[in-house]
Amino acid sequence: MIIFSKVLGNKGTVYDALRAKEMHGKNMSDDMIRFSGELRPVVVWNVTRRCNLKCEHCYIDASSEGKDEMSLDDFRKAFKDVAAAHVPLIIFSGGEPLIRKDFFEILGLAKDSGLKAVISTNGTLITPKVAQSLAEQGVRYVGVSLDAASPELHDKFRGVKGSWKKALAGVRNARDAGIRTGFRITLTKDNYREVPALLELALKENVSRFCIYHLVPTGRGTSIAARDLTKKQREWVLSFLYEKAIELRDKEIEILTTDSPMDGVYILERLKRENPGAYENARKLLSIGSGCTIGSKIANIDYRGDVIPCHFVPEIVVGNIRKDSFVDIWSKNSCQALTELREVHTRLKGKCGRCDYLDVCRGCRKKAEFSSGDWAGEDPACIYEPPISVSGR
Repeated sequence: MIIFSKVLGNKGTVYDALRAKEMHGKNMSDDMIRFSGELRPVVVWNVTRRCNLKCEHCYIDASSEGKDEMSLDDFRKAFKDVAAAHVPLIIFSGGEPLIRKDFFEILGLAKDSGLKAVISTNGTLITPKVAQSLAEQGVRYVGVSLDAASPELHDKFRGVKGSWKKALAGVRNARDAGIRTGFRITLTKDNYREVPALLELALKENVSRFCIYHLVPTGRGTSIAARDLTKKQREWVLSFLYEKAIELRDKEIEILTTDSPMDGVYILERLKRENPGAYENARKLLSIGSGCTIGSKIANIDYRGDVIPCHFVPEIVVGNIRKDSFVDIWSKNSCQALTELREVHTRLKGKCGRCDYLDVCRGCRKKAEFSSGDWAGEDPACIYEPPISVSGR
């Protein structure tokens, strides 16, 4: 993720809250663990494939079936194992995680294991009672998908009429229960112009985080890959976010993007031109916490217990937590596929291979693979053009 507010405004809301507490008995914050040399990944955990919406871009290709989901006993054992790996954060997702009737029991097991949790949700099931239960289980943040300020446009993208109204109600209920909340918008050609109005709505609703997701061609997202932004449209969005992160530096909202590590390069190139005195510090910050970290600082566990190097590459399964220890699965050189993904940045091709910002970006490996069939290929969504002569490549 690229936290525009942190890089350009030297502030954060959710970011600072999540990293402020001591971890594992040490004076070490979440981001220090995540970006240390150790393989302690943030885990995106899809507790179910079931969902009550029909989103056009769903990376897990959610359905109404709950076949082969992990049981409470599976979670009890798995959480102890994941906690032993000193995982800094669990992001519970789905499908729609709240569709599981035993989800609060799952949260309780995670809490009892000492794991810290946030939730990625479509928001439609967060009633006041649900919000209060989430707060009681110690949930620290709830990110709700809201893809437009226009209810009609959001509902069309999410496939169910009335989902915008329910999602916004869910945000309000979580916020009123004392949980930090955020809007998440997935960009396409259809809704990118909604970003300014949606940010205004976020400010009006006093949410803590405004998060832009770039489209990744995985699951049902492959069928709408042609609706991804053009480079001109992407630059328009990034320019808006850059300027707003500076303008709103005194407001209690955090602006960030994810699934596009080259956004950090955009920030640095503008700083180089407009505020060169801030460039070096910004680059150091981005080189610590950014770039594609597939197979190292991000992991996915799906509803069956399969361990995956990134939630956008479900085709690569490196183990199953029902059968094997997460520590063993995630250890160095545990399998060839994992090792190759961790080392892919050493053999990048095209403009990624000659880029002078490899310490900051490395491109999205899934987008490269989808575009060229090569995990080491160049990221087709990148708007930066590196010099031809860098490193002689």
